[in-house]
Amino acid sequence: MIDFRLVQKPQRYIGNEINSIKKSHHGKIPICISYPDLYEIGMSNLGLRLIYGMFNEFEDVACERVFLPGEDLAKILAGNNIKLFSLETKTALDSFEAVGFNLSCELNSVNLLKILKLGGIPLKASERKELIVFAGGIANPEPLAEFVDLFYLGEFEEGIGKFVETFRKYKDKNERLKALSEIDGFYVPQFYNVSISSNRYNFDRLYKPAQFPLKRIYVENLDKSYYPLNWLTPHTQIIHDRVPVEIARGCPNSCTFCQARSIYKPYREKKVSTIYNIAKTIYKNSGYENISLLSLSASDYSKIEELLDVLISEFKDKRVGLSLPSLRIDDTLSSLYRKLLFLKKTSLTVALEAASDGLREKLGKKIDANKLFETAKIIKSLNLRTIKLYLMIGFPEETEEDLFAIASFLEKLQINTGLSINVSINIFVPKPFSLWETKWMCREEILEEKIKLVLGSLKRRRNINVSISQTKRSILEAILSRADRNFSRVIMKVFEACGYGTTEDWQLWQTAIKECGLDYKIYLESSYENFPWSFIDGCKASASQNNRGN
Repeated sequence: MIDFRLVQKPQRYIGNEINSIKKSHHGKIPICISYPDLYEIGMSNLGLRLIYGMFNEFEDVACERVFLPGEDLAKILAGNNIKLFSLETKTALDSFEAVGFNLSCELNSVNLLKILKLGGIPLKASERKELIVFAGGIANPEPLAEFVDLFYLGEFEEGIGKFVETFRKYKDKNERLKALSEIDGFYVPQFYNVSISSNRYNFDRLYKPAQFPLKRIYVENLDKSYYPLNWLTPHTQIIHDRVPVEIARGCPNSCTFCQARSIYKPYREKKVSTIYNIAKTIYKNSGYENISLLSLSASDYSKIEELLDVLISEFKDKRVGLSLPSLRIDDTLSSLYRKLLFLKKTSLTVALEAASDGLREKLGKKIDANKLFETAKIIKSLNLRTIKLYLMIGFPEETEEDLFAIASFLEKLQINTGLSINVSINIFVPKPFSLWETKWMCREEILEEKIKLVLGSLKRRRNINVSISQTKRSILEAILSRADRNFSRVIMKVFEACGYGTTEDWQLWQTAIKECGLDYKIYLESSYENFPWSFIDGCKASASQNNRGN
């Protein structure tokens, strides 16, 4: 046994949180799931909580969790030949029948390998005889095709029943994979061959009954889909220490740069009554005092004012805070915050993306930024002192005037309203399935010049606090999100070189890429006629959804 007093934040590893689920493995299918990052980051991920709860709804499934251990515990495990274990029963990872990963952040690819290695699991799919490593939450699975046995493309609420049914029916790994590959949404990389010729990626099935082309699967009716009501409450503070209550999925807008709009389409909303019942029940079961109404654009929810009226009536005497992240600028913004300011811990966050009207038009961001000035003045009169804005740089056809417009816009907003402004500036990455997936990623030296220009024009302004993405990190994110199967070799080399340290050292990646004889710029510049992910063909409802109501 490990003495957790020897490590920082032992609360990460002890388990037994409020509403955690612990089952005997006897007579059950044991499955362990992970968000491959530290506990406080992984426990902030809604997808992991959904899957954990859904698996444990099955009486014959015992689902547990594991996260990336801190460097201190990783060294203790490796140094004492102890395998990484699950939180619930402290079972070694290689004792499970399946280990699953939420890969919504491409930069966690090496962390996946760290967890497998520490858990005693062979890294390559071809070397695992029984245990299945499965993953989801990723748009382009190809860079991890060598390590993951099975991907789910889309929203796992619709695939989890078939997954469990298949594990019940078959005990042999290959039979399980064959059966799943024949079901919409499941992708088994070993059953497909990928080659490059005539400047194109070519895809062929090695197992003929496998689905081709593959489609992302979506939930048709969110009101009938599972949501975790017995909210798993950590012993320690996590990154997003609040309850996200999903009100809608997808987005009705068509911003050219946005990947989420494409991979979570079509746009779907939950009923006000469904959201109210979820929020009320989670509060009762957990005591959380902060609730975030989660969607890509909360103010696009068609009954947002009705929803707020219902929730405020329920929670205002309980001193529960509500937040609406990533709001659009429209006529309803100030009225929404008039309602919210009766509650505690209210904040305003607006996704503006670009400061100039012309660039926003190119982005498909159809908003009138002038309305933000009017709204901000009203909000200040209601005692809100800070506003948070999201902006981006590095877009195609972006001009110096567009960059200078950032400083002038922020200064005008601060002067006219007197608010403190927190600005998060991200670098544009042409992500798979976005409308701009064919665009080039801006070169590093050009991005650095753009950053200097923006920061230089803002440096004398008080009460405007700016954070900006690291250029190399954004380029690495772009590579990992757009790469093909050949890049699995690079990920392996970085894993072997980084030990238990950081995986975002650009020099490590450059060295590994060079040793593998690859040119990463081919992924940033759309060098081929199609993409490594071109075998995935849009979205569809599952067969069970299509038959509903018939």
